[in-house]
Amino acid sequence: MNYHLGKWTPQQCIDFLVEKVGHEKFSAESEVRRSFAGSYGPLYQIAYMLGGLQIRALHHELVDSKKMTDKQFHDAFLHENAIPVELFRATVIGQRLSTDFTTRWRFADELN
Repeated sequence: MNYHLGKWTPQQCIDFLVEKVGHEKFSAESEVRRSFAGSYGPLYQIAYMLGGLQIRALHHELVDSKKMTDKQFHDAFLHENAIPVELFRATVIGQRLSTDFTTRWRFADELN
């Protein structure tokens, strides 16, 4: 976001990813190039991060509590493929969804 706000150069973004986030230099350069090539908007990376936080919270809810093993979680995630994380959650916990289902999962509560 600092680049899109005019505060950082692409090199500063790469340096940040390497020094603060832990990316390898090549990966950081690839991420920055992809972000600034114009094919992705500035919110793309934030949406990607939000999905990662949802998966992390769901992993905590299911694996850390011993309801599933890491392998079971991973295999189920790959099996269900590209569906919204809350629907994946409903599938693996056996939640029945009504036709008028609305989202209610507060995944951020699981991040603490």
